[in-house]
Amino acid sequence: MDEFSVSAASSPKLGEEFEFEFSPFLDESEEWEAIFSGNPEGYMGLEQIQGWRYRAFGRVVSVNPVVVDCGLFKAEGVISSSDPNLIGEPVAFLVSRLGGYAYSTY
Repeated sequence: MDEFSVSAASSPKLGEEFEFEFSPFLDESEEWEAIFSGNPEGYMGLEQIQGWRYRAFGRVVSVNPVVVDCGLFKAEGVISSSDPNLIGEPVAFLVSRLGGYAYSTY
């Protein structure tokens, strides 16, 4: 992965269970048509394009705000809409940088 936040105070210790949350930074220049036509098979996941850039694939799970489930993470802000007909639609979009952080579950 590309960028991860590390804080000694909140980082899990050796042997501890922890949660991990991805933090995608979206490429906001992508057109609506490309987002909705880029995933006709309904694939969920990520493919690295080059360096820090990824193509994310997923399905719209809610609107207003729009949330897309990509399997590894849920992304908010891919598009803006309040149309409930978008729920379940497969989409693909660009992630310009992928980060994340681990945190203890206790």
